[in-house]
Amino acid sequence: MYFDNCVTPEEAKRLYHELARKHHPDVGGDLETMKAINAEYAALQARGANANARQRQSTAHAEGKKSAADFHNIDEVTEVLRVKIETALNLGLDVELCGLWVWVTGDTKAHKEELKAAAFKWSPKKLAWFYAGVPSFNRSEWSLDEIRDTYGSQKFQKAERQNAGALTA
Repeated sequence: MYFDNCVTPEEAKRLYHELARKHHPDVGGDLETMKAINAEYAALQARGANANARQRQSTAHAEGKKSAADFHNIDEVTEVLRVKIETALNLGLDVELCGLWVWVTGDTKAHKEELKAAAFKWSPKKLAWFYAGVPSFNRSEWSLDEIRDTYGSQKFQKAERQNAGALTA
């Protein structure tokens, strides 16, 4: 509905920013409309994560290896990621999708209980909450930058107050 005419992720990001400036409750918009925008944008991003996982699977198969998509139902994982992204966006937090994991930062202390209830876990070394769509079997400590470099990253951030409460992605 809102993002039907978007061809690239950059177009979707730009449109999300425009819609948030217009419909965010902090600028006189309607909360239900903003939730609908967040839900559709989260679904769009989850579909992107699905496509990326399928691409990593194809690459791994070409190299004679396996990927997470070989061991999990990626369509089910995609739906769970959509819900997690939407939950964090509706709390007004900064959200980042890295591969099949959702990372949440920002003013999370006020939303600690909601994040716990949504099955997010706290990473004290990264100072961020995370939800693992697919658990990692890698036991080495990676920084968020290393994770971004390996799996890609899509960020959704709440803008500074100078933009009158607008959201950016």
